[in-house]
Amino acid sequence: MQATRHMFFRAPLTLLIGIAALLAPLSAHADTSLSVSITPPLFQLSIVPGQTWRSSVKIVNNNQIPVTYYAHAVDFAASDESGNAQYIPLVDEASDPERATYSLASWIDLPMPSVTIAAGSSADIPFTVSVPSNAEPGGHYAAILVGTQPAAPGEPGTLVNVSSYVSSLLLVQVGGNVVESGRIIEFSTSQELYQSPQADFALRFENTGNTHVKPQGNIVIYNMWGKQRGEVAINEDSGNFGNVLPKSIRKFDFSWHGDNDPFDIGLYSAVVTLSYGDDEKQSVSATTYFWVVPVIPVAIGLTILALFVFLASWFIRRYIRHALSLERVRLEASGAVLPAQEPAIEYTAEVFMEPIREGVIDLRALAGGRAAAQSPDSPEYGKTEQTSTAKRLNMLSFAWKYRLLALFLVSLIVGGFFVARFLSNVLVPQRDFQIKNVQINEEDPSQLDSNTN
Repeated sequence: MQATRHMFFRAPLTLLIGIAALLAPLSAHADTSLSVSITPPLFQLSIVPGQTWRSSVKIVNNNQIPVTYYAHAVDFAASDESGNAQYIPLVDEASDPERATYSLASWIDLPMPSVTIAAGSSADIPFTVSVPSNAEPGGHYAAILVGTQPAAPGEPGTLVNVSSYVSSLLLVQVGGNVVESGRIIEFSTSQELYQSPQADFALRFENTGNTHVKPQGNIVIYNMWGKQRGEVAINEDSGNFGNVLPKSIRKFDFSWHGDNDPFDIGLYSAVVTLSYGDDEKQSVSATTYFWVVPVIPVAIGLTILALFVFLASWFIRRYIRHALSLERVRLEASGAVLPAQEPAIEYTAEVFMEPIREGVIDLRALAGGRAAAQSPDSPEYGKTEQTSTAKRLNMLSFAWKYRLLALFLVSLIVGGFFVARFLSNVLVPQRDFQIKNVQINEEDPSQLDSNTN
């Protein structure tokens, strides 16, 4: 009984101790979550060999407690085609004696590598860039990393884990034999056929020079009639970002959504034109093609078109047979051929105009109440309208006699309407469109709100 009572009181106590043990690491972890920002996020400058340049970065402590921040310089290079950077720490000069000619981080001096900043305040960290006289011409790239812990010593070839740092990037062009060159190595759509006016584009630009360039331009989309259906600016609103580092490839993605009209279909083209370079502007361009074919509307349209062609050809053949029949009756009535004899009919314009002439006579009879021409089957065909065998047409008999002509005229009017609608839509100079998911894929490295453990 005593053991049961102890177990009864011990179970809640054990549970509380377990909950406290779980919460303790979370509280400690929360205490190390600090926020910091740095300005400016990017420096772009041109320096000649042997020159010295001075500036500073401002660190803002956004926390409620004083924090000591540490700064150090590292080189960086492109890590992938999305514009992200990989940070390379400085190594011992003995392991790479030539690094002084190309390593921008080795040219940066931070006389105040750490600073304690009160809560809600800011402080400046000065630095100096001293370019050696034997520096390699072209682009050089470094970053000033700021964190809450001093930098760990780097090993050759290792990368810096920047999850606990903010950075200010330096893009420096050293004067000399600077080569600005690049090319478009891919401009394509995610698929060749779309069922609505839209497309996902991928543009890959390769920098083949020795300094960074910022390709700028636009992509214009045209329908199969050469009318513009969209335009997207490349790197126009990216600020200081959107650069392509030397010997690297940069990928830009965007989605285009055009005005959804079932008539505006066919083969589309997209033309990209980019310009780059500070010393001398250079241009490159590329074109890609894709189809916009909505399956169901096109199937319906082709069915209607096939039906219209069938009706038109059938009516034309029937009209020709009727014209030849009228000419045969005329020849038999004039005694030129015997009824059982196959006549040799000359295919002249007058022969093929005879059904129209017959229709005009019937229309006059219907409208004016005069005697209609006699039937072509009658031997009296071709005589005056005052013949005793003439008869009057009423509306019903006239409609029945020319029912096929009426059907053809209706189909012709409907077909003409759709053709006019199609042309009026596809020949509009410009339609509404939307550009979505324009991706510069370059994060602002000046903000940090993560665990700085």
